[in-house]
Formats: sequence, structure tokens, C-alpha cells
Amino acid sequence: MTELPWLEDVPLFASGSAALAELVRWGARELGWCRVWLPSYYCPDVPAALAAAVGRDVELHAYPDALLWEPVHLPAAAAEPGDVVVIANQLGVRGRPDTAAAVAAGATIIEDHSHDPASAWALASTADYAFASLRKTLPIPDGGAVWSPMRRDLPPEPDADAGADPDERGVRGSAERIALALADRGRQTNAGDDRLRFRSLARVAATPIATGTPRRRISPVSRALLPQMPVHAWRERRRENLATLSDVAASASGVGVLDAPAGGVAFALTLVFGTAEERLTAQQRLTARAVVPTVLWALEPERDWGVSEADADLSRRILSIHGDQRYDAADMERLADILREALVS
Repeated sequence: MTELPWLEDVPLFASGSAALAELVRWGARELGWCRVWLPSYYCPDVPAALAAAVGRDVELHAYPDALLWEPVHLPAAAAEPGDVVVIANQLGVRGRPDTAAAVAAGATIIEDHSHDPASAWALASTADYAFASLRKTLPIPDGGAVWSPMRRDLPPEPDADAGADPDERGVRGSAERIALALADRGRQTNAGDDRLRFRSLARVAATPIATGTPRRRISPVSRALLPQMPVHAWRERRRENLATLSDVAASASGVGVLDAPAGGVAFALTLVFGTAEERLTAQQRLTARAVVPTVLWALEPERDWGVSEADADLSRRILSIHGDQRYDAADMERLADILREALVS
């Protein structure tokens, strides 16, 4: 059993991108899907993985979604039967959009809940399908899942033996034994409440099966650890931690904060600066104090599929700081002091 009800008895994959790719490839074959709409402000790995998986069998299109917009502007006018519209709760700060027009046009709705898989939206979704990258919010080396809130048929998990050579099967057998040992240690030490002390071991154990060609299957390590994850307790810790940082950011002039809607918890503290230069200054100040912020995502129109200049401009002004279950209240107070200094004009 897991704390995520939608995670019971669903196909698992190596990543969120692999989960979506398998779903779309299966939908094209079984349901006649022929065109997929993706938000323009999106992790560039997703359209890249999707394009590699479906080739010319499915057309990929972007619809404008500059992240700051609310509500999302779905491509309802252009949608038609055979279309798929992917809606992403990017950074855990988006609200549930109105999909009635797209559904009326015959489109299938797929939601991406990678950044807040336990949100009220995810738990009460009415989409045809949904998927999530599990490693984004859980301390596991890999993992993605697909489910159907409307209880529609789902693609099967990749065959555990399909295409596996003897060396890969040997690695898998070793990883399974390591996974069981780590899971047993987690139960004995109650590691889930102690920042999962065996997290680094799990990552090391998964390294051999995370290299080489892109994998479609979830690793045995992640599969064994998933049922032990105290998802809701960790999510609450993230909410409390980010609230401490948000209070500091809210008092800074010229800096915006992307907040989660009611029933949601942001993936990280995400700041929006007025200019790229102001973002760079804050980034350098934080890095000088051993705080490493993240840019989600560094987008460029000439390099990344579907990205507009408006998307690229935002990506140059945005900065995210993590505050997940790895950190306690004392950590957040220290980080708040550092952030306060970094945001001084």
C-alpha cells in the first residue's frame, strides 16, 4: 500500500517522460491518437522523449502557456477528435483549468502531476489520464506512473525480460537484492521519518541500470521503496519549509513569488525577478553562501521545442529554491537569513 491512492495497481516506468511516451504510443496504436498538444513552458526533456518515442506517428504541437497565466489557455478552438491535450501542474503552482471546451471538441485530457502528486487536484482529478515523475518529489533514483482517474484502460508495463541481455538481467537481480535489504533497513530504523538515511545507497544501487540507453522500466530499488514513502508527512514538511522562505521573499521589493493554489503545495520556492540581471545577482549571492538554486527551466526558442520568446524571457528571470523533507525548521531559518541578504537591492 502507498499513501497515493492513484498509485495502486498502475503501470510503473523509469521516468515521467517514459510514462507519457508509453501512454501516447499505446494511445496512438489502440485509440487512434494522432496529435498531442503540450504546454510551451515545460521541461524540455518531455517533448524530446515523446518525439523519440512516437516518431512521425503522432504530431506534436505547443500551446501558449507562459506559466504566469491563470487560467491556462488550452487549445480548445483547434482541438478535435484524435487530439490529446497535456496539462501540467508546473512547479505545483497551477490551478485546475477548465477543460470543457477541449473535451467537447473530442480531445483526450492528460494531466502531469509530477510536481505535486498529492495535491487536491491530483487526488480528485477528472482527466482521462494522468502521469507523474515520482522521483521529482520522492527520494528514489527513478520512477514514473500512469493512471486513469476515469478508470480507462492503461498501457501495460514494459516487459521485464524484453530486450534484456544476460548482463542486464544480472544487474537487475543484484539490484533486487539490494532493494529488499534497503527496504528492510528502512522499516527497522524508521528511516522514512529520518530523511531516508539510505537514500544515497539507493542511488548508488541504481546507477548501473540508469546508464546506457534510456530505460523504460522502473528499477527494482524504486519499486521496493515506494510503498514506504510517508508522502503526506513529507509534503507537509515541504509546505512548512516553503512558508518560511515565502515570508522572506514577500518582504523583498521587485521580486514575485509563485504560490500554490488552495489544496496545493509548491514544488519549491519559485521567485520571479524583474530582469535577468537581477536574477543573476541573487543567484550569485546565494551560490556564494553554498545555496544552489535551480532554474526551471533554462529555455531558448532556437534550441528547445515549442518555446516562445515569452517563455524564454520568463526562464531567464525565474529561480527556484528547494525546501523539501531533507531540511528541518533550523535549516530553513538559516536559509531564510541567507535569502534575506541575497534579495537586498
